Amino acid sequence: MKAFVWDTRFETGISLVDTQHRHLVEIVNQLGEVLIAGNATEDAMAAVFAELARYAQQHFADEEALMQQAGLDPRHCAAHQQHHQQFVAQLVAMWGGRANLADAANVLHGYLSSWLTFHILEEDQAMARQLTRVHGGTPAPDAFEQDQVPLDVGSAVLLEAMGKLYHVLSLQNKALQDANQQLEDKVASRTRDLLRSEKMAAVGQLAAGVAHEINNPIGYVNSNLSTLTRYATQLVEVVDACAASAAQSPALAQTMAELQARYELDYLKQDLVDLLAESREGLDRVKNIVQALKDFAHADSAELVATDLVAGLESTLKVAGTELKHKAEIVRELQPMPQVLCAPGQINQVFMNLLVNAAHAIKDHGVITLRNGFDDAGVWVEVADNGCGITPEHLSRVFEPFFTTKPVGQGTGLGLSVSWDIVVKQHGGRLDAHSEPGHGATFRVWLPRRAETA
Repeated sequence: MKAFVWDTRFETGISLVDTQHRHLVEIVNQLGEVLIAGNATEDAMAAVFAELARYAQQHFADEEALMQQAGLDPRHCAAHQQHHQQFVAQLVAMWGGRANLADAANVLHGYLSSWLTFHILEEDQAMARQLTRVHGGTPAPDAFEQDQVPLDVGSAVLLEAMGKLYHVLSLQNKALQDANQQLEDKVASRTRDLLRSEKMAAVGQLAAGVAHEINNPIGYVNSNLSTLTRYATQLVEVVDACAASAAQSPALAQTMAELQARYELDYLKQDLVDLLAESREGLDRVKNIVQALKDFAHADSAELVATDLVAGLESTLKVAGTELKHKAEIVRELQPMPQVLCAPGQINQVFMNLLVNAAHAIKDHGVITLRNGFDDAGVWVEVADNGCGITPEHLSRVFEPFFTTKPVGQGTGLGLSVSWDIVVKQHGGRLDAHSEPGHGATFRVWLPRRAETA
């Protein structure tokens, strides 16, 4: 399937240009041969495309150098260079969108054939005519103006029509490429959202399951600790009774004195009470952490339920305790407020993101202040830090997906984006940010009060 059989109609009289045109024609014919052979595989097309892209870039550079060296009129040079750029962009767009073409090889072949015809018969022939005139002593502007008067009206009309058709095709393909890219971006974004939602749901279910499993051994330990406390109390009573009876029995007195010296019974009795009390306190702390984990995870986090945001914030603080305790003092300026209808697991995720970001904004050790409030329209919770703050140009972008000011590898740029999505899109609320560089930042979560919880 040879699109061109070279003849004198395509010659410009410039040896370098004509040689390169012949090679471009050969490349287009190679694609035709691939089609005839019926083996237009991805590899075969890729080889032709790579050769065409490489050689076209070389050809364009040589042509533009010729025009510059001869000093052709800037109007012609600019238009000619623009056509070169359009061809490269069009070729890349068509190759990138080949998966959406019903017959990519035929479409690409047809486009190359029409472009070569227009490029050789119109643009490069015009360049050759102007080069001849300039070399003959005609000023470049005059050579350009003379070339605007067609010698063959019929051919000029045909080439003009071809040029317009080529331009329209370029615009259409560019629009198709942009539409495909937008569609791909939307699909990718939606896929990320789905994966993120599924991941959060899986983590929530896992956390709830782990909390449930931990509750069982905690129950055993709690029961055993109660029994151990009772037994210890009884043993202490026995020791005290023996010590009281020792005065009436020299042998018992001797035994008690030896035991007292060997085991420091008075210290042991006091320390035993303290150990049991500390174990009880530690067990209570574990129980609170497990309960906070269950509250934070909330396996049914997509369900809207009447929720106490202060309790949710407190449970999140317990879960985030390790992340926060070495970075900041937590100051609570909190007050009781009405419950609000929301998905508590998701809102707790927002609190977690804000608390962790506040800790990361503090260089050494600082203060994170928690405030809240409400009115007839809604309730709000603030997380404020006295860290490094956010510059105005960054503050306007903090909720953009993947935007982060943290060093590479220390932040994904998704925490605040996910939080904004949860608060604004899923709950109809607001997530506001205020900051001054060097004076910390404040993030406020505002949720509307609904009739069901008013």
